[in-house]
Amino acid sequence: MVEGKGRYEDAMRIQRAGWVFAAAALAVAGVLAAGSPAAAQKKAGKMNRIEADWVAYDAAGQTIKVKVYQVREGPQAKELKAGQETSFKVKAEGSILARTSVKVNGKAGKLTDINAGKRVILYWMPDEADKAARFARTIDVTFSDEELDERYPDQGN
Repeated sequence: MVEGKGRYEDAMRIQRAGWVFAAAALAVAGVLAAGSPAAAQKKAGKMNRIEADWVAYDAAGQTIKVKVYQVREGPQAKELKAGQETSFKVKAEGSILARTSVKVNGKAGKLTDINAGKRVILYWMPDEADKAARFARTIDVTFSDEELDERYPDQGN
């Protein structure tokens, strides 16, 4: 019996060590996430989100033009109205922390991959250099059901 009790105590000690390790890992992950620029921007409430229809991309001027479909959230959300055409500054190249990220149906894309009339979800903030301007930080493009059926015909339900 004494031998069995020792094994039980060892198992409990190992289980407690596992819980302590898991708690420490979560604490470290929380500190790292809170220190990241994206988390800091979100925490500070500077990110704004709109749904819009793509109008054009001006590579020379590093701007995009969209027609607002729906204003979603953010501190400057009231600046934009549904049906309004507006411009955003973009940065096509550079560090992931500084450039405009584009995701096309969940995969990395480029500003040139987006066609006129395409619905996008745009995350933006006031431009650091010019507070009157807007900077598009992330652009998400999703395929419609028809586009998915055309692209993946063998996946029919």
